[in-house]
Amino acid sequence: MRELDLLSHIYRSNAGLPAGVTIPPGDDMGAVTLAGANMLVTVDQVADGVHVDLANTPIEKVGRKAITRNLSDVAAMAAKPVGAVAAACLPKGFGEERAQVLFDAMRSTAEYFGCPLIGGDISAWDQRLILTVTVFAEPAGIDPVLRSGAQVGDVVYVTGALGGSLVTLQDPPGYIHHLDFTPRLDLARTLAGNPATRPHGMIDLSDGLASDLTRLCEQSGACARIDASRLPISAAAGLASIQSGHPAWRHAIGDGEDYELCFAAHGEIPGEVDGVEITPIGEIVQRGSGDQSQGKVTMRLPDGSLLDVAGLGWEHSG
Repeated sequence: MRELDLLSHIYRSNAGLPAGVTIPPGDDMGAVTLAGANMLVTVDQVADGVHVDLANTPIEKVGRKAITRNLSDVAAMAAKPVGAVAAACLPKGFGEERAQVLFDAMRSTAEYFGCPLIGGDISAWDQRLILTVTVFAEPAGIDPVLRSGAQVGDVVYVTGALGGSLVTLQDPPGYIHHLDFTPRLDLARTLAGNPATRPHGMIDLSDGLASDLTRLCEQSGACARIDASRLPISAAAGLASIQSGHPAWRHAIGDGEDYELCFAAHGEIPGEVDGVEITPIGEIVQRGSGDQSQGKVTMRLPDGSLLDVAGLGWEHSG
Protein backbone atom coordinates (compact mmCIF):
# COMPACT_ATOMS: atom_id res chain seq x y z
CA MET A 1 0.00 0.00 0.00
CA ARG A 2 1.29 3.45 -0.96
CA GLU A 3 0.13 6.33 1.21
CA LEU A 4 -0.40 8.59 -1.83
CA ASP A 5 -2.70 6.01 -3.42
CA LEU A 6 -4.80 5.71 -0.26
CA LEU A 7 -5.02 9.49 0.08
CA SER A 8 -6.11 9.84 -3.54
CA HIS A 9 -8.91 7.34 -2.84
CA ILE A 10 -10.03 9.44 0.15
CA TYR A 11 -9.93 12.70 -1.80
CA ARG A 12 -12.27 11.31 -4.46
CA SER A 13 -15.11 11.52 -1.93
CA ASN A 14 -14.59 15.22 -1.20
CA ALA A 15 -17.38 16.35 -3.53
CA GLY A 16 -19.94 14.52 -1.40
CA LEU A 17 -19.10 16.37 1.82
CA PRO A 18 -21.67 18.82 3.25
CA ALA A 19 -21.44 22.55 2.58
CA GLY A 20 -20.26 23.20 6.13
CA VAL A 21 -16.90 21.62 5.27
CA THR A 22 -14.89 24.59 4.03
CA ILE A 23 -11.54 22.79 3.64
CA PRO A 24 -11.90 19.08 2.74
CA PRO A 25 -9.23 16.36 2.99
CA GLY A 26 -6.13 17.24 0.97
CA ASP A 27 -4.55 20.00 3.05
CA ASP A 28 -2.56 20.06 6.28
CA MET A 29 -5.80 20.84 8.13
CA GLY A 30 -9.47 20.43 7.40
CA ALA A 31 -12.03 23.08 8.31
CA VAL A 32 -15.71 23.30 9.17
CA THR A 33 -18.07 26.19 9.82
CA LEU A 34 -18.79 26.49 13.54
CA ALA A 35 -21.06 29.25 14.85
CA GLY A 36 -20.50 31.16 11.63
CA ALA A 37 -16.70 30.99 11.86
CA ASN A 38 -14.09 28.73 10.30
CA MET A 39 -12.64 26.12 12.69
CA LEU A 40 -9.56 24.27 11.45
CA VAL A 41 -8.72 20.77 12.70
CA THR A 42 -5.74 18.45 12.37
CA VAL A 43 -4.89 15.09 13.92
CA ASP A 44 -1.61 13.18 14.05
CA GLN A 45 -0.04 10.25 15.86
CA VAL A 46 3.26 9.52 17.52
CA ALA A 47 3.78 5.76 17.52
CA ASP A 48 6.68 4.00 19.21
CA GLY A 49 8.73 2.25 16.55
CA VAL A 50 7.49 4.58 13.80
CA HIS A 51 7.89 8.21 14.88
CA VAL A 52 9.98 7.68 18.01
CA ASP A 53 12.15 5.02 19.61
CA LEU A 54 10.80 4.97 23.13
CA ALA A 55 13.62 2.79 24.46
CA ASN A 56 16.22 5.41 23.52
CA THR A 57 14.27 8.67 23.79
CA PRO A 58 13.59 10.77 26.89
CA ILE A 59 9.88 10.54 27.60
CA GLU A 60 9.66 14.34 27.84
CA LYS A 61 10.73 14.62 24.20
CA VAL A 62 8.15 12.05 23.14
CA GLY A 63 5.42 14.13 24.76
CA ARG A 64 6.75 17.32 23.20
CA LYS A 65 6.76 15.83 19.71
CA ALA A 66 3.19 14.59 20.08
CA ILE A 67 2.15 18.26 20.28
CA THR A 68 4.62 20.00 17.96
CA ARG A 69 4.05 17.52 15.16
CA ASN A 70 0.47 18.75 14.94
CA LEU A 71 1.43 22.40 15.34
CA SER A 72 3.58 22.17 12.23
CA ASP A 73 0.37 21.40 10.31
CA VAL A 74 -1.20 24.50 11.87
CA ALA A 75 1.78 26.55 10.68
CA ALA A 76 1.33 25.23 7.14
CA MET A 77 -2.15 26.82 7.08
CA ALA A 78 -0.91 30.06 8.70
CA ALA A 79 -3.50 29.47 11.42
CA LYS A 80 -3.50 30.16 15.15
CA PRO A 81 -3.87 27.16 17.50
CA VAL A 82 -6.55 27.41 20.18
CA GLY A 83 -6.64 24.01 21.89
CA ALA A 84 -5.90 20.29 21.72
CA VAL A 85 -7.22 16.93 22.88
CA ALA A 86 -5.19 13.73 23.15
CA ALA A 87 -5.78 9.98 23.26
CA ALA A 88 -3.10 7.64 24.57
CA CYS A 89 -2.71 3.88 24.31
CA LEU A 90 -0.14 3.14 27.02
CA PRO A 91 1.69 -0.19 27.14
CA LYS A 92 0.75 -2.25 30.18
CA GLY A 93 3.43 -1.75 32.80
CA PHE A 94 4.23 1.75 31.50
CA GLY A 95 4.18 3.05 35.07
CA GLU A 96 2.32 5.90 36.74
CA GLU A 97 5.33 8.15 37.25
CA ARG A 98 6.42 7.76 33.64
CA ALA A 99 2.89 8.49 32.44
CA GLN A 100 2.77 11.65 34.54
CA VAL A 101 6.05 12.88 33.05
CA LEU A 102 4.71 12.18 29.55
CA PHE A 103 1.47 14.10 30.04
CA ASP A 104 3.20 16.95 31.87
CA ALA A 105 5.47 17.38 28.85
CA MET A 106 2.50 17.37 26.50
CA ARG A 107 0.61 19.89 28.61
CA SER A 108 3.55 22.29 29.08
CA THR A 109 4.43 22.16 25.38
CA ALA A 110 0.85 22.83 24.34
CA GLU A 111 0.58 25.77 26.73
CA TYR A 112 3.88 27.24 25.54
CA PHE A 113 2.52 27.45 22.01
CA GLY A 114 -0.84 28.86 23.08
CA CYS A 115 -2.66 25.57 22.50
CA PRO A 116 -3.90 24.28 25.89
CA LEU A 117 -4.56 20.57 26.24
CA ILE A 118 -8.23 20.46 27.22
CA GLY A 119 -9.16 16.77 27.30
CA GLY A 120 -8.68 13.30 25.93
CA ASP A 121 -8.72 9.57 26.68
CA ILE A 122 -6.32 7.02 28.17
CA SER A 123 -6.26 3.25 27.74
CA ALA A 124 -3.78 0.44 28.33
CA TRP A 125 -2.94 -2.43 25.99
CA ASP A 126 -0.32 -5.07 25.17
CA GLN A 127 1.26 -3.14 22.30
CA ARG A 128 3.63 -0.18 21.96
CA LEU A 129 2.84 3.39 22.93
CA ILE A 130 0.57 5.38 20.61
CA LEU A 131 -0.29 9.03 21.21
CA THR A 132 -2.97 10.66 19.07
CA VAL A 133 -3.38 14.43 19.28
CA THR A 134 -6.07 16.59 17.67
CA VAL A 135 -5.46 20.34 17.45
CA PHE A 136 -8.07 23.00 16.79
CA ALA A 137 -7.11 26.34 15.24
CA GLU A 138 -8.66 29.54 13.93
CA PRO A 139 -7.73 31.84 11.04
CA ALA A 140 -7.54 34.81 13.46
CA GLY A 141 -7.77 37.38 10.70
CA ILE A 142 -5.57 35.57 8.15
CA ASP A 143 -7.12 33.39 5.47
CA PRO A 144 -5.71 29.83 5.57
CA VAL A 145 -3.03 29.11 2.99
CA LEU A 146 -3.94 25.99 1.00
CA ARG A 147 -1.79 23.54 -0.91
CA SER A 148 -3.82 24.14 -4.05
CA GLY A 149 -2.89 27.77 -4.77
CA ALA A 150 0.60 27.48 -6.29
CA GLN A 151 0.81 29.29 -9.64
CA VAL A 152 3.05 28.91 -12.65
CA GLY A 153 5.90 31.39 -12.26
CA ASP A 154 5.95 31.20 -8.46
CA VAL A 155 9.27 30.66 -6.74
CA VAL A 156 9.50 27.61 -4.46
CA TYR A 157 10.91 28.33 -0.99
CA VAL A 158 11.74 26.31 2.10
CA THR A 159 12.33 27.44 5.66
CA GLY A 160 15.27 26.32 7.78
CA ALA A 161 17.59 23.50 6.74
CA LEU A 162 16.66 20.04 5.52
CA GLY A 163 17.70 16.45 6.14
CA GLY A 164 19.25 14.35 8.88
CA SER A 165 16.30 14.69 11.23
CA LEU A 166 17.26 11.54 13.17
CA VAL A 167 20.92 12.48 13.67
CA THR A 168 22.09 13.62 17.12
CA LEU A 169 24.15 16.82 16.98
CA GLN A 170 26.86 18.08 19.29
CA ASP A 171 25.98 21.73 18.58
CA PRO A 172 23.64 22.33 20.24
CA PRO A 173 24.46 19.34 22.45
CA GLY A 174 22.05 16.45 22.07
CA TYR A 175 19.84 18.21 19.52
CA ILE A 176 17.79 15.78 17.40
CA HIS A 177 15.69 17.70 14.92
CA HIS A 178 12.63 15.45 14.72
CA LEU A 179 12.25 15.73 18.51
CA ASP A 180 13.47 19.28 19.16
CA PHE A 181 12.20 21.31 16.18
CA THR A 182 10.17 24.50 16.57
CA PRO A 183 6.95 24.67 14.52
CA ARG A 184 7.02 27.74 12.23
CA LEU A 185 3.77 29.24 13.54
CA ASP A 186 4.84 32.88 13.81
CA LEU A 187 6.84 32.84 10.58
CA ALA A 188 3.88 31.50 8.61
CA ARG A 189 1.50 34.13 9.96
CA THR A 190 4.03 36.89 9.31
CA LEU A 191 4.28 35.88 5.65
CA ALA A 192 0.60 35.12 5.11
CA GLY A 193 -0.62 38.23 6.87
CA ASN A 194 1.22 40.54 4.46
CA PRO A 195 -0.22 40.72 0.90
CA ALA A 196 3.27 41.39 -0.44
CA THR A 197 4.66 38.11 0.93
CA ARG A 198 1.59 35.87 1.23
CA PRO A 199 2.31 32.39 -0.19
CA HIS A 200 0.02 31.10 -2.93
CA GLY A 201 0.45 27.51 -1.70
CA MET A 202 2.14 26.02 1.37
CA ILE A 203 2.76 22.62 2.96
CA ASP A 204 4.44 21.19 6.03
CA LEU A 205 7.52 19.06 5.31
CA SER A 206 6.89 15.88 7.30
CA ASP A 207 7.53 13.18 4.69
CA GLY A 208 10.46 14.88 2.96
CA LEU A 209 10.64 17.55 0.28
CA ALA A 210 10.36 15.00 -2.54
CA SER A 211 6.99 13.73 -1.29
CA ASP A 212 5.51 16.92 0.12
CA LEU A 213 6.37 19.23 -2.79
CA THR A 214 4.82 16.59 -5.04
CA ARG A 215 1.62 16.81 -2.97
CA LEU A 216 1.57 20.59 -3.29
CA CYS A 217 2.00 20.30 -7.06
CA GLU A 218 -0.75 17.68 -7.35
CA GLN A 219 -3.20 19.88 -5.44
CA SER A 220 -2.23 22.92 -7.55
CA GLY A 221 -2.30 21.14 -10.91
CA ALA A 222 1.27 22.20 -11.69
CA CYS A 223 4.83 20.93 -11.55
CA ALA A 224 8.04 22.12 -9.91
CA ARG A 225 11.65 22.36 -11.00
CA ILE A 226 14.20 22.59 -8.17
CA ASP A 227 17.99 22.69 -8.00
CA ALA A 228 20.05 20.46 -5.71
CA SER A 229 22.75 23.14 -5.44
CA ARG A 230 20.24 25.56 -3.87
CA LEU A 231 18.93 23.24 -1.16
CA PRO A 232 19.63 24.40 2.42
CA ILE A 233 21.26 21.19 3.62
CA SER A 234 21.53 20.78 7.38
CA ALA A 235 24.71 19.85 9.22
CA ALA A 236 22.89 16.70 10.31
CA ALA A 237 22.27 15.76 6.66
CA GLY A 238 26.00 16.11 6.05
CA LEU A 239 26.69 13.68 8.89
CA ALA A 240 24.02 11.31 7.62
CA SER A 241 25.65 11.43 4.19
CA ILE A 242 28.98 10.33 5.64
CA GLN A 243 27.30 7.45 7.45
CA SER A 244 25.18 6.28 4.52
CA GLY A 245 27.40 7.02 1.54
CA HIS A 246 24.50 8.78 -0.18
CA PRO A 247 24.87 12.41 -1.30
CA ALA A 248 23.71 15.00 1.21
CA TRP A 249 21.01 16.27 -1.19
CA ARG A 250 19.41 12.82 -1.06
CA HIS A 251 18.99 13.15 2.69
CA ALA A 252 17.72 16.72 2.32
CA ILE A 253 14.82 15.70 0.06
CA GLY A 254 14.00 12.30 1.49
CA ASP A 255 14.75 11.79 5.18
CA GLY A 256 11.46 13.34 6.29
CA GLU A 257 10.52 14.70 9.72
CA ASP A 258 11.95 18.14 8.84
CA TYR A 259 8.81 19.96 10.03
CA GLU A 260 9.82 22.98 7.99
CA LEU A 261 7.58 24.78 5.50
CA CYS A 262 7.68 24.60 1.72
CA PHE A 263 5.74 27.29 -0.10
CA ALA A 264 5.22 28.88 -3.50
CA ALA A 265 5.06 32.66 -3.75
CA HIS A 266 5.49 35.49 -6.22
CA GLY A 267 6.23 38.37 -3.84
CA GLU A 268 9.36 39.82 -2.32
CA ILE A 269 10.14 37.10 0.19
CA PRO A 270 12.73 38.06 2.84
CA GLY A 271 15.83 35.93 3.33
CA GLU A 272 14.83 35.32 6.93
CA VAL A 273 12.01 35.93 9.36
CA ASP A 274 12.63 35.96 13.12
CA GLY A 275 16.07 34.45 12.57
CA VAL A 276 14.77 31.56 10.44
CA GLU A 277 16.33 31.40 6.98
CA ILE A 278 14.08 31.21 3.93
CA THR A 279 15.70 29.80 0.79
CA PRO A 280 14.49 29.85 -2.84
CA ILE A 281 15.10 26.40 -4.33
CA GLY A 282 13.21 26.40 -7.65
CA GLU A 283 10.04 27.40 -9.42
CA ILE A 284 6.52 26.27 -10.29
CA VAL A 285 6.14 25.43 -13.98
CA GLN A 286 3.49 24.05 -16.27
CA ARG A 287 3.26 20.32 -16.83
CA GLY A 288 5.26 19.38 -19.89
CA SER A 289 7.47 22.51 -19.72
CA GLY A 290 10.86 21.40 -20.98
CA ASP A 291 12.45 19.06 -18.47
CA GLN A 292 9.17 18.84 -16.52
CA SER A 293 7.93 16.07 -18.78
CA GLN A 294 9.62 13.65 -16.38
CA GLY A 295 7.29 14.15 -13.43
CA LYS A 296 5.61 16.43 -10.91
CA VAL A 297 8.92 17.49 -9.35
CA THR A 298 12.21 17.43 -11.23
CA MET A 299 15.56 18.28 -9.65
CA ARG A 300 18.73 19.38 -11.40
CA LEU A 301 21.65 17.49 -9.86
CA PRO A 302 25.17 18.91 -9.32
CA ASP A 303 26.37 17.21 -12.53
CA GLY A 304 23.64 18.95 -14.53
CA SER A 305 21.46 15.89 -15.06
CA LEU A 306 17.76 15.85 -14.24
CA LEU A 307 16.05 13.58 -11.74
CA ASP A 308 12.37 12.82 -11.23
CA VAL A 309 12.18 12.77 -7.43
CA ALA A 310 8.97 10.71 -7.27
CA GLY A 311 9.38 7.97 -4.70
CA LEU A 312 12.41 9.54 -3.01
CA GLY A 313 10.52 10.87 0.01
CA TRP A 314 9.63 9.01 3.18
CA GLU A 315 6.74 6.63 2.56
CA HIS A 316 4.38 4.79 4.90
CA SER A 317 4.39 1.10 4.04
CA GLY A 318 2.23 -1.83 4.93
